[in-house]
Amino acid sequence: MNAKVAATWKVLTLRLVLLTAVLLLPGVGDGLHAQVDPRGPVRTISTTHLRVHFPARLDSLARLAAVYGETAYGQMSRELAAPRGVIDLLLIDNTDVSNGYAQVFPTNRVVIYAVPPVATRELRFHDDWLRLVITHELAHIFHIDRARGVWRLGRAVFGRNPLFFPNAYTPSWVKEGLAVHYESALTGSGRLVSTEFPVLLHAAARDSALIPLGRWSLSTTRFPRGQVAYGYGSLLMRGAVATADSAGGALGMRRFVEATASQIVPFRLQRNARVGFGSSFSTLWTRFADSVMRSASGSAVPRAGDARWRVVSTDGWYAAAPRWLGADSVVWSASNGREVTGLYVASVAGGPARRVAWRNGLDVNVPLDSTLDSLVFAQLERRDAYITRSDLYRRQGTREFRLTHGARLTQPDVRHDGSIVAVQLGANSSRLVRVSATGDAITPFTAERTGERWADPRWSRSGTEVVAVQLLPTGEQRVVVLDITGELRAVIASARGVLASPSFTPNGTRVVWASDRSGRMQVETAPRGDTAVVDTSAWRMVSGVVTQVSADGAAVYEPSVSPDGAHVVALLQRSTGYHVAVAPLDTMGPAVRDGWYAASRGAVVPAQSDSVRITAQPSVKYAPGRLLLPRYWLPVVGEGRVGNATLGVSSSSEDILGRHVWNASVLVEPTTREMDGGVAYRYTGLGMPITDVSFSQEWDGTFLVRNDSGAALGTVARKRRFLTASNTYIVPRVRWSVSTTVGLQYEMRDFTAEADSVLGPADSGVRLGTRYPSFFLNTSYSTARLALRGVSVEEGFTLSSSTAYRWLEDNPESGSFRSVLTGRGYVPLALPGYARHVLAVRAAAGWADNNTRTEFTVGGTSGVASEVIPGVVVGDPARTFPVRGTAPGVQRGARALAGSIEYRAPLMMFSRLPSPFTVYGDRLSVALFSDAARAWCPATLRANTVVCLPNGVRDGWLASAGAELIVDLAVQYDVPYRVRIGSAVPYAAPAGVSRKGSFYVTLGGYF
Repeated sequence: MNAKVAATWKVLTLRLVLLTAVLLLPGVGDGLHAQVDPRGPVRTISTTHLRVHFPARLDSLARLAAVYGETAYGQMSRELAAPRGVIDLLLIDNTDVSNGYAQVFPTNRVVIYAVPPVATRELRFHDDWLRLVITHELAHIFHIDRARGVWRLGRAVFGRNPLFFPNAYTPSWVKEGLAVHYESALTGSGRLVSTEFPVLLHAAARDSALIPLGRWSLSTTRFPRGQVAYGYGSLLMRGAVATADSAGGALGMRRFVEATASQIVPFRLQRNARVGFGSSFSTLWTRFADSVMRSASGSAVPRAGDARWRVVSTDGWYAAAPRWLGADSVVWSASNGREVTGLYVASVAGGPARRVAWRNGLDVNVPLDSTLDSLVFAQLERRDAYITRSDLYRRQGTREFRLTHGARLTQPDVRHDGSIVAVQLGANSSRLVRVSATGDAITPFTAERTGERWADPRWSRSGTEVVAVQLLPTGEQRVVVLDITGELRAVIASARGVLASPSFTPNGTRVVWASDRSGRMQVETAPRGDTAVVDTSAWRMVSGVVTQVSADGAAVYEPSVSPDGAHVVALLQRSTGYHVAVAPLDTMGPAVRDGWYAASRGAVVPAQSDSVRITAQPSVKYAPGRLLLPRYWLPVVGEGRVGNATLGVSSSSEDILGRHVWNASVLVEPTTREMDGGVAYRYTGLGMPITDVSFSQEWDGTFLVRNDSGAALGTVARKRRFLTASNTYIVPRVRWSVSTTVGLQYEMRDFTAEADSVLGPADSGVRLGTRYPSFFLNTSYSTARLALRGVSVEEGFTLSSSTAYRWLEDNPESGSFRSVLTGRGYVPLALPGYARHVLAVRAAAGWADNNTRTEFTVGGTSGVASEVIPGVVVGDPARTFPVRGTAPGVQRGARALAGSIEYRAPLMMFSRLPSPFTVYGDRLSVALFSDAARAWCPATLRANTVVCLPNGVRDGWLASAGAELIVDLAVQYDVPYRVRIGSAVPYAAPAGVSRKGSFYVTLGGYF
């Protein structure tokens, strides 16, 4: 595809990405969002309001999902106006991360990843994960699909054009706050019944660090990152609904959604809130924040035992699974924002924490002795482009090797003989298994029972028992003791609440765990006991009382008892994140009696006859045809060959599996009726390769034709058509990736003229047209990585190459070869700031042979060009040989070299900057740089004026230096953009190239 057509497709794609990014935000969590696996046989069950698609092996679970989906649909229909048409729901199990998302474009769709969130703090409390996540995602569909007034008229004309979804223009805290509200209101469990979100705000209030209303963006890099939209948004929405209900205004949420759906300016959140809830969001937040601050100020008075906590790590942000490394050190997994997620170690006596290894996630690391030489840990890894699995690994000395492959194991613990107990994940299930020390034998440890799940296993020191958490479908969670056969020996504690991270004391007489029954997660303990009887009304065991270990005014997570039994290490929650701390193990604390959770409301289930009908519904083979129909059209404006405007339309679609994807556009120049446009199709049903085919056409210029004596005969217009086919192979891993694209292109050039004689004799190339077959090969290999708060890719390197061979069909000897090789490298610097400083280098080389008809160009600024609305383009295109401070294309030739070096440094993170015009500002950084490049032609090519400049014209190296102020922000509250404001001055340039320098504003990273 030539540059102009490729640019048109890129503009269309960027525009649709910008518009639909707001619509397609994940519906649950902020975790790893895997791609849907398009491979294998898929079946479909049709119900009244849903089409449920699923891999054949998930048949029984899909029928349950259909029942839950119809239940949630009925519940939501009593709350909000129902969307038109049938909703497609895909149930998939290709990733070991709990998640789901909703789409309203091009049709209403829900995708559910079936693995339960047994290790996700904010999702730990639920009666049934599948019911919870389906309810949440359907709430998104009911909310975002709604359109009234001019929006409905626009949709009637343009179809499901992403421009005409007014509720999609609301910030994510509104969308997610509404969905979290309904996930809890309609199921009786979930995040607004849990203690996690209230504690999130409580911890911030204790530090006087509540996040202002205008700062709740998914794009924030401040703690708690994307969870701010979920936590703050859902608590405010719950308060707004309660305010409306107390004023006698039932269904306030419906009024709010309807107001936004009809409001010509959907950004008027305050006005729409007043219509729906009787008060603006600002007023509601002020009241709610005041109550949180009053509650926090009362709890800020130190409790008995608070002062006993000694903080080991103050990095904050995200930490998990602290474990003792002997008696004087602890290890844990952490993502502190400054570095890629890793394993950290610190002395309990004090001193800085030290990062000792890279980790792919925040799972458990279990030391086998008092050194770092032997560890067993779990982490996620991508098996291919579609499947992500959690497996066990072992660190031996400085080497790390894999114990299992695709076993779906997490939360391991190791016995003194090397035997491992772990959680094995499955579709809507988890169980305990025993794993041999070598990882080659996996034996079920607990029986699989419908709705029952397991988490957090730990061996006793003797190795004869395991303590774990049993999660029941009623929302009840238990700390239980199992013998080595997996038989239940004792129930230590039981509650409708969150119980987590149990462990034995070294002598095996007591169990210590974390529970939120007091309203916040705190550490509890009880005697081991010898009976499975528990008095839940008083939280007493027959053999002893459940007592609270040293409390904390905010929350305490994931305790672990020291080898001598005298101390406990845990995580304390603060406004900046989670901090590793140590305290004495107090077994004489106050008895735990407070109950936090209300009794289960349960779900409103369909009539028995409806459930039987749905579960007995026959499945049929998945048919993607109806999902691929064009559902919208988008006006497109372009430029014709003589500079006149071209007008046209575009459309696209894909099925819910992403197995088939197509897009098409057509533009017509009204006066000449010349047509530009194209169609492209992608197929991923094989997994790899990904196959792309496309056809495009453009009228790209008018040319003067002369006879042999040089006299002008007239002008001709050129039409170029491109037929392209390619296969792409991707091998992705968490720490590296490889991709290769190989393809063929056939270019057809034809000419027309007002006077037939201008086309020349019957056998002339102008009359007959010309044909150019070509072959291309693009490859890349990358180990580059970025910390979550990084100002730049900061470690590793990327190598990429692009090679093409093109020839004239009737003259194979005319073939020309062209290749570009690019390398990038990044080195972090240990300097202070909210992120690491980075030294980045880039080099590029281009070479074309003497037959080439396509030049390399040097100069200009590289970035990202985006057409934010039709006809309005901002930013600069990506350039292979840029030199900031010079004009684009100031040099051209058949050879080119370029290099850049940059020093990138963090400046500041915004904490209270308002968000005018829905633009959220996150942080600032700065880059100091120098660029150099040169393009030239060898003497044998000087006569080729298409590729080469005249001999001696602007011939020589170009080099510039300058600085950029980099602003990371989000438009429409949540869609991230990087804006670079820079100035560069050439310090080396040949004659004919200006050295005045330039000031510029562009989008995207430089490299």
